[in-house]
Amino acid sequence: MSHRVVLNADEQYSVWATADDLPPGWVAEGTSGTRDECLDHIERVWTDQTPARTRIRTWLTSAIAEASDGLLNPADVANAGCSFVAMGVSSLATVRLVDAVELQYGVTIDFTGGALQDLDTLTDAIATERLRRRS
Repeated sequence: MSHRVVLNADEQYSVWATADDLPPGWVAEGTSGTRDECLDHIERVWTDQTPARTRIRTWLTSAIAEASDGLLNPADVANAGCSFVAMGVSSLATVRLVDAVELQYGVTIDFTGGALQDLDTLTDAIATERLRRRS
């Protein structure tokens, strides 16, 4: 039976039979072969098992603080639990953040799409767009 390596938005890997449809949120990574070949590939490439959303969120807290000219610190951003507006992120800081996201992740954030609402929404938007681009 042939298998393929699949990936989700958190950059977690799995092996699926090629005959089976992938569930929502998973895309084929591009590697296929026997189950053991796929597992060997995963062992080689999945070196950081920290979920992508966790890595993105951590990076964003620093990027927001930097974009805000130091008015916020990463811990404040991470623990705010509110919208960017309520946090005091200015429109200039938002533009800087969008530029930083594009440079870091190659993802363009639409100002009108709702992704710039809060830290968790932006984190999900970046992770989801990165996965969409892989499919």
